[in-house]
Amino acid sequence: MDAAGPHFVRRLSAPKSRKQDYRVFREPVREDFRQTCAYCLLSEVWAAGPENFELDHFRPKAVFPQLTMSYYNLYWACHVCNQMKRDVWPGREAREKGIEFVDLCSSSFAEHFVAQKNGKWRGKTLAARYTIDALRLNRPHLVELRLLLRDLELA
Repeated sequence: MDAAGPHFVRRLSAPKSRKQDYRVFREPVREDFRQTCAYCLLSEVWAAGPENFELDHFRPKAVFPQLTMSYYNLYWACHVCNQMKRDVWPGREAREKGIEFVDLCSSSFAEHFVAQKNGKWRGKTLAARYTIDALRLNRPHLVELRLLLRDLELA
């Protein structure tokens, strides 16, 4: 995982839609995130396929209704991470202290996280520690998969 730039690079021009239904962006968002969860970084191949993935509103639509149809606010997330995140969004005071969700569309993985030999991620920043805790990114299943993928030399 490269420290030089964002982990995910979104397309330069957002797809257009005449429908007022953000789900029309499912395939282009999926492509932008390389069929990988924006949070746990699990590939569809290892997470029961695309049927187990959803569009997540990075800034929750319950808190930011004006961003419901914003293409760049839609992230590809596995069902578990999306359910953990739901409408959670740190308040202004927390964000001013650096407590927020890590956005891998604007940051590199290495800027915020360290992948440890035991399969767990350690947060280097407050944002990373918050993200790991809020989304339970070191849940046993993920740790086990990371170790398996490392042993298979696929990650």
